[in-house]
Amino acid sequence: MNFTKYILTLLLLIGIAQTALPCSSFVLKNGKTILLGKNFDWTFDQGYLIKNVKNTAKFAYFSHNGQPARWTSKYGSITFNQNGKEMPYGGMNEKGLMVEMLWLDDIRFNISEDKAYLNELEWIQYQLDNFQTIDEVIINIEKLKIYPIKGKIHYILADTNGKSVIIEYLDGKPKIYEKDFNTCQAITNKTVVHSEKFIDNLKGIPKRNTSETYRYHQLENQIKKLQSPNDFSENTAFQMLKNVSIPKGNFKTVWSIVYNIDNKSIFFFSHANKKIKQINLNNTDFEQTLSYYDINQDAETILDNKLKPISEQINFEAMSASLTHLGFDIDLCKELSEHQIKSRRANKFDKGVFFQPYFNDITKQGSPFLLDNSIPRFKGNVYVLIGPKTFSAGQYLATTISDNNLATIIGTPSGNKPTCQTGASLLKLPNTKKIITMSYTFGERPDTTKNNEDSLHPDIEIYQTLEDVINGKDIQFQYILKELIN
Repeated sequence: MNFTKYILTLLLLIGIAQTALPCSSFVLKNGKTILLGKNFDWTFDQGYLIKNVKNTAKFAYFSHNGQPARWTSKYGSITFNQNGKEMPYGGMNEKGLMVEMLWLDDIRFNISEDKAYLNELEWIQYQLDNFQTIDEVIINIEKLKIYPIKGKIHYILADTNGKSVIIEYLDGKPKIYEKDFNTCQAITNKTVVHSEKFIDNLKGIPKRNTSETYRYHQLENQIKKLQSPNDFSENTAFQMLKNVSIPKGNFKTVWSIVYNIDNKSIFFFSHANKKIKQINLNNTDFEQTLSYYDINQDAETILDNKLKPISEQINFEAMSASLTHLGFDIDLCKELSEHQIKSRRANKFDKGVFFQPYFNDITKQGSPFLLDNSIPRFKGNVYVLIGPKTFSAGQYLATTISDNNLATIIGTPSGNKPTCQTGASLLKLPNTKKIITMSYTFGERPDTTKNNEDSLHPDIEIYQTLEDVINGKDIQFQYILKELIN
C-alpha cells in the first residue's frame, strides 16, 4: 500500500470536512421510552447492515507503530457500515448499548500516549463488543488510545438504564457530557459547549439545514415541544430527523435511523429506498454466522431472519467502494478487508503494510513465532555467509538467524543497518510534478538492545585480501569447509 497516498487521502478528508459538516443525532427519553435518532449525511450512499457475532477474537488494524488493541467480543451487535465489518458508523449490541458518531472538526486525539491503540471507527465496535452500559464504557475509556485513520468524530451513546453521553476528544482527553434517565440530548457537528449557546439563540446563524448549528437549534426546540408519552415514538423521531435532513446536494442525508433501546429494535430507511426497514435484536442469533444486508433495498422490510452470510469478497467490495471514493489505495482496501475477515492473523506474523517488524522469539515458549518442536530439526552446525552486499531481505533473514542464535555468522559486516526505515514508495508531488521516493516502513531487529549497531556484524569476521580475489580464493567458504570437516 502506498503510504504517501494514505497521507494525501487524509488531507483530502480534512479538505472535505472544512466545506461541510454532516450528521445530526438525538436521544429521546421520558423515564419509560428511550429512542436514539441519527441522520447520516455524507457524499456516498452505499451501506450495509452487519450482524457481528459474539466470542470472536479481534485485533485492531496495524496502521501505526505501537501495539494494536486485542479483544474477544462478549456481545453480538447490529451495525451500519461502509468501510468493512470492524469499522462501523454506529450500532446497537444485544444488551442495548448504542453508539453513534458524527463529524467534529475540533477533535484532537492524543496519539503519543503509551497505550494499545485502535482507530476511531474500531472504537465503536470495541464498545459494542465489550460493554453493556455507559458506566462500563466510561470506566474503561482511558485504557486504549484512538489513532485515527479516516476522520475526526465525536460519539453519542445511550443504554437501557436511560443514560446518554456525548464523548468528545478535545486536546487529547475525552470530555464526557452525560444526561440522566429523564433528560433528552442532541448533537450535530459542533462541540457540546459551543452548541449549547444556540439552544435559544440564532444570532448570526444561517437558517438552513446545511448549518450544523441551525440543525442543533431545531432539534433542541423540537425536544422542548414533546409533552405526552405518545410523543416519544419512532414516528416522532423520524419526523424530527426529517426536519433536519439535507435532501439534496453533495452532502445529503443518505440514511436515517431510529433505535428503540427498550425493545432492542432498529428502524431505518435510505434516501434511495424509503420504505422503513426494521430488525429486532431479541430475535437475532448472535452465536454464529457473521452476516449482512444491503441498506439500499425495499424488497424486505422485516430483516430478523433475512441477513445473508458475509464473505471476504463481499466485505472487500463494500469497503473498497467507500474508501476508493475518498481516494484510498485499492491495496489498502484488500489488506484491510482480509484483516477484518480473517482473525487468524491475530497470532501470526502480519502486522500491516505500515510497519514490518522482524520475526522474533522463535525459540521462546509462548511466543506467537515459536517454532514447532515436533518438526524434525537439523542437529548439525549451521553457517551463514554475509558481506557488504547482504542487505534488504537478505539482511532481515541473516539478522533474524543471528539474534535467535540459530547459526554462526561468517564474513564481513552487512551492507546496511538492521534496524532502519525501509520500503520505498514513489510519489508525484502535486505542484511541481516531481517524482520522489519516500520510506513508509520501519524494521526493528529481534534483539532490540543492538538497534544502534550500524551493520550486522559476523560472529567470525574474515576479510578477503586483494591477492585472494586475484587468485580466485574464497577464504570465507574455505573456512566453513574446514570447520565442517573437523
